[in-house]
Amino acid sequence: MSQSQQQPALSKCPGCEEPPAAGDLFCGACGYDLSAVPARPGDRPTMAITVPPAAPEAA
Repeated sequence: MSQSQQQPALSKCPGCEEPPAAGDLFCGACGYDLSAVPARPGDRPTMAITVPPAAPEAA
């Protein structure tokens, strides 16, 4: 099993639900190509930005 690319470890194989070994590019149980599974997005917290309403103009 090749370990040339480092990807985040999957908790289970998308093909057979078996837990793959860390760094595996193919599932040892069913042969699923784990390198084709998109990497999980990193933790990127977002912040909501609100714009206060415009003040009414004096007449």
